[in-house]
Amino acid sequence: MSQLKPLTVLLVDDDEDDFILTSAYFKELTGWNFKLDWCSTYDKAVSSLTHCRHDVYIFDYLLGSKSGLDLIQEAIRLNCQEPIILLTGKGDDKVALEALRIGAADYLIKSELEKTLLERSLRYSLERAKVIKALRQSERRYRRVFEESQDMLFISDLRGHFLDLNYSSSAITGFSEAELTQKNIFDFFEPDEIMPIWEALLEEKDIHDREVRFITTEGEKKYGILSATIEHDQEADYVQGRLHDVTAQRQTERERLFSEKLAVTSRLVRMLAHEVRNPLTNVNLSAEQLESELEDEDQIFYIDIIKRNCNRINDLITQLLQSSRPNDFSLSPGSLYDLLDETLASAIDRLQLKKIKVEKYYEDGDAEIMMNANMLKIAVLNLITNAIEAMEEGHGLLKITTRRTEQDVQVLIADNGSGISEENMTKVFEPYFTGKKSGMGIGLASTLNIVQSHRGRIDVQSEVGVGTVFTLSFPLEMTELSL
Repeated sequence: MSQLKPLTVLLVDDDEDDFILTSAYFKELTGWNFKLDWCSTYDKAVSSLTHCRHDVYIFDYLLGSKSGLDLIQEAIRLNCQEPIILLTGKGDDKVALEALRIGAADYLIKSELEKTLLERSLRYSLERAKVIKALRQSERRYRRVFEESQDMLFISDLRGHFLDLNYSSSAITGFSEAELTQKNIFDFFEPDEIMPIWEALLEEKDIHDREVRFITTEGEKKYGILSATIEHDQEADYVQGRLHDVTAQRQTERERLFSEKLAVTSRLVRMLAHEVRNPLTNVNLSAEQLESELEDEDQIFYIDIIKRNCNRINDLITQLLQSSRPNDFSLSPGSLYDLLDETLASAIDRLQLKKIKVEKYYEDGDAEIMMNANMLKIAVLNLITNAIEAMEEGHGLLKITTRRTEQDVQVLIADNGSGISEENMTKVFEPYFTGKKSGMGIGLASTLNIVQSHRGRIDVQSEVGVGTVFTLSFPLEMTELSL
């Protein structure tokens, strides 16, 4: 083994004769270029280890009141990653095994030491240290990827108990790291959804990009993409998985779809309004002309019917136009909590009539957002009215909750009513869609329009027979804004 750069070795031995003898073996090694340093005391060795300037360390087991094992532990504490070889007496296996357990790369027996064994030990220790360094570097690299991933990355046993999780797991589920260690993966899914997936996984069928719905600490159901595999090692099999939160993406796609439908509907409504209003104006003008010429009260009665219905048709067209086009109004700072209280006050008669209990959970402080108070009240009142109509008299519970994130403030309007079916969930914001026996289906479409005009977002989660939760999100901005 030929080297240009000397291989630096630190020999720690409190016996100078032993040091001279060991040095002689180093001189006998051909093809090596050594620079051998000597420490005669434990304390000097510790001082040298703080700098970790040597390529190889050789510790004698007996070092006065301390031992080579103590020095190995001190080297590990000082983050020494270079190989350490322990010199023992006549072959104490317990000492040798303990040295390997706590971090030594190899051990040599002094009484059997000769150049061949020394060279073998040096080669083995250097190669082993190289492999360990590469493994540690790889572990650091992948640990960083693991910790910094925006997805929930987890390792669990085959029963679903978490063994390791990354930081994003807390952000996605809402549980703290300590709480998650006490959880099972089954706690985050409905049993009928996770069980078929887990059974397939246990049959060693890898799970790739399976769409799922998971539950957060606040009971909110989110959408995710789950991937998982079973890995094998010498100790035990384990599950390695990834959960990608696509709730915001789904919500954005839903909003885009609703906006596209609203735009198409708006064009259609404007065209129909133009085509209907032209003849309607002629009918109304003709009715007024007839009314001025007729003297028979019975005939005038029918003219009044024509005029009232013309006005009604005209009002319906106006409502359709307002619900199907973006609103154009100015926004200014206002208290969201005050607006919620005022909207609830305007619905108090309906709430009391159906004996519905109201619970408010506002975060401390206040939330000031950019708003048009009159329009936003209409949007919130639409949601409260729908909740009232969906709940059973005397058993209804309406919850108004606020929560704040770094970017926005959210309002959750929850009821324990009849809920919305999966089929209708994709249509709730469509103009003119309604599940009611009477109604035009423009309330939620108008609400979506108003919320989007406030640069906000709206989402809905519902379960038939359990209830519905509408979530409104508004950006926390304090600057004057006009749309």
